Amino acid sequence: MPDLRICPLQPEEIGGLFGRQESVVKSSFLSRFGPRTLAWLIGFAVVILFIVLAAADHALASPKGVATAVSLIISSPPKAPAQVSLLLLQDPVGLIAIAMTLATPIFCATQVSQIKEFNAANERNIAYRAGELDASAINAHAEHANGQFKKVGNRGRSALLLVASLGFSFLFDYFAWREGLFGSWKNIEVAANNKPLTSDAWRKEVYAGWWANYHRHLLLAIALLLLGGYFFYFLQKQLTMGLIFVVFMQRVKGYGFGFVPDMSANTDGYWGLRNLRRLMRTTYLSTLGHLVMVLGLLVVWLPFSEFTILMVIAVMTINIIVVLYPSAAASASIVREKKTFVAHLLSSRRPSTARDAVIDRVWSAPNLPFRVRSTLSAGTLYLLIPLVLAVVSSRLGK
Repeated sequence: MPDLRICPLQPEEIGGLFGRQESVVKSSFLSRFGPRTLAWLIGFAVVILFIVLAAADHALASPKGVATAVSLIISSPPKAPAQVSLLLLQDPVGLIAIAMTLATPIFCATQVSQIKEFNAANERNIAYRAGELDASAINAHAEHANGQFKKVGNRGRSALLLVASLGFSFLFDYFAWREGLFGSWKNIEVAANNKPLTSDAWRKEVYAGWWANYHRHLLLAIALLLLGGYFFYFLQKQLTMGLIFVVFMQRVKGYGFGFVPDMSANTDGYWGLRNLRRLMRTTYLSTLGHLVMVLGLLVVWLPFSEFTILMVIAVMTINIIVVLYPSAAASASIVREKKTFVAHLLSSRRPSTARDAVIDRVWSAPNLPFRVRSTLSAGTLYLLIPLVLAVVSSRLGK
């Protein structure tokens, strides 16, 4: 088997709390855990911390007789509330936001491990034509990508990114304080003291009863601020890593080194593409979860406006670049590899009967390591979620 000696990608160089642990926590207890395990442990610790803080601050659930914001939204006719609450266990958007924030480093660590395996897996899959590739050119692009990872993981840049992430989190908290919560989700007919409750008063009442209100629940508000910084930090690292990988893929596909299956044998149940399946599955789950979270924050928590539409367009544009485009490129690359392998078979001296059977098997194999029906369902759900939330928000806001 020819030895290409393709150098591996090193996405762990993007740094962060879970990247390159040996340079941060040498000989420490934490260095015994892998990045993904460490992310899980931190996630469990944060969940316990939030539960303890919320229980100590009486912010888990509202006391008997206090109307919740969600119950007032769905009640018909609306009741006249003396007080509105939106405590932790009554805030589905807040729970989703906490869950997705803690899941983001786990997704990121999983993507790192799969990208690291990419070059080696490709090298194995194209062993039959390895001698035809320009290994030096592919390695040059791999080294360039690794250099980009190192720049992103530079300690000074990471520190600035962390400060910026905390700034983004504070900015969002400021908007929540200024605009109030659930502004688009309430009839204005709710009355207090026999007077109509205006939209502005409703939003302020919901914020006043919110579990992360700075005036009533300061520790939880600070915890949410830090959690937001944690989210933005890892999200930006994740997106940057994805962009670097997409650029690398774009540059090496001309050398016949794209997403390529092993058409000679189905060694892992997915024609040598098990790591691609894991990478795509993690990326799809991550982007879909982030989309739901962002829409919840912008459509449910904050008033639905032109800014919301612009932000949704921005999120979907980013996801097209780092999710849909790589998926389409992977499919095209796999089809191209099938054609190359078939041409190789036709030029071989195999008996025609055996050769035709192999060719039939090649074209019967799926172009992606997913069932078409599942992929279409996920894509349809992804595209319909913004529309459904917008329509529901508009109807409830009337």
